Amino acid sequence: MSRILFPKDFRYIIGASLIMIGCMLLGFIGVPIERLGIVALEEDYLIGIVTAPFVHGSWSHLSGNLIGLWICGYIASRQPKFKRVSVAIVIMTGALVWLFAGDGNHIGSSGVVMGYYGYLSGVAVFQRHLTGIISLIALAILTYLANINLFGTLFNFSENISTESHLFGFLSGLLLAYAIRS
Repeated sequence: MSRILFPKDFRYIIGASLIMIGCMLLGFIGVPIERLGIVALEEDYLIGIVTAPFVHGSWSHLSGNLIGLWICGYIASRQPKFKRVSVAIVIMTGALVWLFAGDGNHIGSSGVVMGYYGYLSGVAVFQRHLTGIISLIALAILTYLANINLFGTLFNFSENISTESHLFGFLSGLLLAYAIRS
């Protein structure tokens, strides 16, 4: 019964969340964690391809991303190949942001959240099995109840938003769903 409610792979989302909170605490005491973000085409920020999702600019930024991560991550963790898909989303999204993003330091886990959104959407469309469709419906219901508009977030061009992370994350998830379709 506990595996039904708490998928085994969801522990990785919990672990990542704890690392994000730890990074916020380090930043709070003065550790320059912003150096772990992504600045496009800057070699000193290549590490950000894998570290940027763990770094957030404020507690509200972190809490907003955690809610989306827990919802999308919970549903995605119920899918096959979750670990591989997660690593691929982080690397693909980060690499695309590093290569093509605009100015600024791109931080936060919203690219991963949007990657899961793209992946779950792609699973429903490309694999066309009942589990994928139910997962996408559950995602829509849960994000509605949490007052999160993932589709609207995808096209948010506000000044302090990394639209590139959102778009590249979503595209990475879609591509992965297409690549591993059965």
